[in-house]
Amino acid sequence: MAKIPLNLEETVILIEVILTGKRATKALKMIFDTGATITTIPMESAIAIGCDPTKSKRRIELITASGTEYAPMVTIPKIAFLGFNLRNLDVICHNLPPQSVGSGLLGLNVLKNFDIFLKFRSKILEIVE
Repeated sequence: MAKIPLNLEETVILIEVILTGKRATKALKMIFDTGATITTIPMESAIAIGCDPTKSKRRIELITASGTEYAPMVTIPKIAFLGFNLRNLDVICHNLPPQSVGSGLLGLNVLKNFDIFLKFRSKILEIVE
């Protein structure tokens, strides 16, 4: 189980996530997002760890504020956060807007593997495997 304090003054919950690929490891501050179906990471992070999105034949349709886009999907060999590890996770490669406080979105394809408790009165996020 992991417990992290919630700062109710902030507009998002940030989680440090470690991506491990064939070539390297990369740490990202990602937004805990129950509204995102699939985890999203920046294009350059995927390339840096050896999961080149330009070589992927898989594409996902995204509806954004600026219209419809097609983003590549890659498989990350290992993702780690708060002491938890997942292997062979499919992620979308798409850069969030520059003003975003996080580098990516930690979506439901990760979160569905855990019991999640948002305890607003206690100001705690609990994640149980």
